Amino acid sequence: MSHRKDHEEKLKAKLTQLERDIDALKAKVKDVEGDLEHEEKVEKLHEMKEEAKHRLHELMEASDDAWDELQEGAEHYWTALGNEVKAFENFFKK
Repeated sequence: MSHRKDHEEKLKAKLTQLERDIDALKAKVKDVEGDLEHEEKVEKLHEMKEEAKHRLHELMEASDDAWDELQEGAEHYWTALGNEVKAFENFFKK
């Protein structure tokens, strides 16, 4: 498998894991009734996940010339999304 395909597969796997993490957080927020702040945070994570899907699609459709630039931006976005999810998960561990 090429470096490009390897990287795209890793991003797909990361996205799948982040989707599971966000779904788990949604379930936890439902247990905390009437907490609008947490509901808004989960909604933000959902929006970020949708943007990550869009970026992955762009990356997979990109020409070889544009791929490197898009890949770097996608990596930064995935890192930011992962950090947001972890921070919110840590809130529930307190």
